[in-house]
Amino acid sequence: MAIKETTLSDLRKLPWATIIALGAFSLLRPILSIVGAYDDGPLKKPVGPLILTALIIVVWIGTAVVRRFPRPVESLAFVGVAYGVLALLLNLSLQPFLDDAEVPPVPGMIGILVFNAAQGAVCGLIALALLRWRSRSGRA
Repeated sequence: MAIKETTLSDLRKLPWATIIALGAFSLLRPILSIVGAYDDGPLKKPVGPLILTALIIVVWIGTAVVRRFPRPVESLAFVGVAYGVLALLLNLSLQPFLDDAEVPPVPGMIGILVFNAAQGAVCGLIALALLRWRSRSGRA
């Protein structure tokens, strides 16, 4: 199987509104941290962050499969980048209000974007496998 090169035209065809929406949905995890939901109760660390991360991954993959993203790897990689950018913007916007909201150094910001893009790409590979399985098995 040959790897197809991604062109600018291919990027324009990505579901950008859904990509931004999924990135924004993923802010649920840090927002719950900010409001203290992981401090005690049923979402106490480490259970809460793990459950929310799993939920976010399922939503990302499920959306790509249900909406039949034509390029799920690239799309979900961009979802990861969108989440990273939005999380950094959230952090920066909270600087004046929260003492523990520190600005990460530039290498840290780049690391956040790269890690989330990689996480999205892995989710995209899973979605791609599910989409292929779905089309081979005749499940429309």
